Amino acid sequence: MHEVLLTNTANKSQKNLDKPLRQKILESIDQIAKNPEQSGEKLVSPLTDIYSHHIKYKGKEVRIAYTIETENKVVYVLLIAFHENFYKKLKTLIDK
Repeated sequence: MHEVLLTNTANKSQKNLDKPLRQKILESIDQIAKNPEQSGEKLVSPLTDIYSHHIKYKGKEVRIAYTIETENKVVYVLLIAFHENFYKKLKTLIDK
């Protein structure tokens, strides 16, 4: 089992979501902690080394972007957001 750490950006973004969706996100984070390589799909350039986990909620797609530090068994959640503009936000976050 990996330890999961949320960045400030990920933590702030999930606080603005409604309670049932936050619960689904917590369940997904537990799933990611157990098997991070299999819980999301690895993204392509320029976002290599980042995984994206998908959640369906009320007909919308929600994404959880994370990286894995395998030697220390730590997963860093970078961003939690709806699919619309998700990859643009993620790229902006990574470029900082």
